[in-house]
Amino acid sequence: MAELKGIDLGTHLKAIVTEFENQQSIYGYPKHKFFRGFPNIDLSVDFHGKKAATPVGPAAGPHTQMTQNILLSFLGGGRIMELKTIQILDQLQISRPCIDARNVAYNVEWSQELRLEESYLEYVKAWILLKILEDMELLGVPKGSPFYHTIFDISVGYDLKGIASPPVKQWLTKMQNAEEAIETMLRELPSEFKKYKTFSIDPCIASTVTLSTFHGCPPQEIEAIVEHLIAEHQFDVIVKKNPTILGYEFVQKTLLDNLGYRHIELDAGAFSHDLEFSEGVAMMKRLESFARDHGTQIGSKFTNTLIVKNNQNIFQDEVMYLSGAPLHVLAMQAMHRFRREMGDHYPISFSAGITKYNIADALSCNMKPVSVCTDLLKTGGYTRMLGYLMALKQALEREKAHNLEQFIISQSGNTRYRDIAAAGVANTENYVNQLANDSYYHFGSNQKEPPVIDRHLDYFDCISCNKCLPVCPNASNFSLPVGKIKIPKHYFQYNNGNWLPVSAGFFELKQDIQIANLADFCNECGECDTYCPEQGGPYIEKPRFFLTGASYQAHKNYNGFYFPAPYTIKGRYREKEYVLTYCPQQKQFSWQSSEIDLVLDDDDQLIEATPKTKLIEQTIINMDAYYAMKLLLRTMLDAPASYPSVILNAVPDRSKGLAS
Repeated sequence: MAELKGIDLGTHLKAIVTEFENQQSIYGYPKHKFFRGFPNIDLSVDFHGKKAATPVGPAAGPHTQMTQNILLSFLGGGRIMELKTIQILDQLQISRPCIDARNVAYNVEWSQELRLEESYLEYVKAWILLKILEDMELLGVPKGSPFYHTIFDISVGYDLKGIASPPVKQWLTKMQNAEEAIETMLRELPSEFKKYKTFSIDPCIASTVTLSTFHGCPPQEIEAIVEHLIAEHQFDVIVKKNPTILGYEFVQKTLLDNLGYRHIELDAGAFSHDLEFSEGVAMMKRLESFARDHGTQIGSKFTNTLIVKNNQNIFQDEVMYLSGAPLHVLAMQAMHRFRREMGDHYPISFSAGITKYNIADALSCNMKPVSVCTDLLKTGGYTRMLGYLMALKQALEREKAHNLEQFIISQSGNTRYRDIAAAGVANTENYVNQLANDSYYHFGSNQKEPPVIDRHLDYFDCISCNKCLPVCPNASNFSLPVGKIKIPKHYFQYNNGNWLPVSAGFFELKQDIQIANLADFCNECGECDTYCPEQGGPYIEKPRFFLTGASYQAHKNYNGFYFPAPYTIKGRYREKEYVLTYCPQQKQFSWQSSEIDLVLDDDDQLIEATPKTKLIEQTIINMDAYYAMKLLLRTMLDAPASYPSVILNAVPDRSKGLAS
């Protein structure tokens, strides 16, 4: 697996500005789908003492691991970002693929795939970029507008030993004051952004923590972790609850009998070892008092994913984690029961099966944030978030409400409610009572799979449906605007000291667009494979580009390329290594393989040949790799404003000015 690697702040900024100015998109996300707020509608919420412009955002997971993920979530309208869970073990071996979101979703990924320091730097870069985007007014909204109010919420796991360890303690402290990292990153910006080298940015990246613990973590340990986070760091803490808190019998009956997911097999052991409902209530009541004594707040999140047996052989692991539509029903039940015990004003956040269909109903229950993961893994990716906010806007307009508080009270249908907390509980009661009978959440409505055609994905010329681009959480898949091509293809035969061109048919591309992959942004989660109509995964079959020579060398088992110089592409094609360099002044290509060095003109006519080994008469030099790499090089050179081109042309180890 290629290891995830981020890029520096300056390269991100250059890629954003260049792409937006030339293509009206950012990381491939089109401008016409940016969230820009709604006139006369206030979607803002207070979250543990801070203001967020909307109550939605991505849940901790694949959409909050890398800098570009967080920015893409912002473009869709996310304003409370639950950062991907960090833990002391930061060199995980996770089986691949790790996500299957065909209808309901399963996964086997659980925390950060970056080192602790790398995760920290990704979050700092995202924080800085959001502030700079506001100052640039790139989205057309005046700086200083409440539109930009965004909150980062730390997600941390999984036991007291790890969370109290010096590396994690230091990490959490730096998230509360990232002044040193911010100043360093700004100082290292390229001269074209010198305005921002001394830019003033709030160094407190996060003041809240959502705690995620392993299945089977004892209640006393969960309590000790929360007390540590409050006493040691003064965080407001949200404790994520598992759906197992409902008990095995209730979950079995709801999931299998009522909703019809009879093919799912529960893991009884997870229920017997997990936090029980009464234990959870007693624990949170004690922690409420502890938090109050320390001047902080406590709350709960509903819910984590549901651990189930992997009886469908989706992944290599014995168990997997269920999310999506059926989890929504379970999580709502758990939330409602728990809040009835804790009281109307008890702070609740929520993430389970949220879509545009239920976003307004979920928010009417007075929860914040309502975050999303599974639905963002479906066709459209981050752009689906705009659909949630459009649906919410329509719901407010139906109730003639101008803000969420008015909406929640109006939705309750009872004018005696003047308190948003009481109205939220009443709405929850109404909503939960009808959920199990709503066919939207039943197996019959959630078994359709993405269409598949009888054709295997090839290196070039797939059907170019582009579904693999937005479903990638990391923006690692991208399109190359190549255009249709059909040119004569020649090999070269050694004959009596001469090189004779040998016709080899045509190099032909029938599609205008070709798909490629940024290997260092790809964690091989399998999402693009899930939604690709052809058989085979784009992240496996399509051309891969590495950001640096070091990354390319570290993954010698992969075919792929990198750019050691502006007009040079080096790489492995069908397990053999080649180098192609273009000289724009002479309009010539220098082609190097293990067998021979060639110089060709722009029309692929041979100018010079220098064999590296003794050649046998009639030896034929196969030029397939040359035509493929020439196409990739020329296309990247011809599309300098695309974010992959900017990124691949701005890496630190790139030499400058070659082939001048």
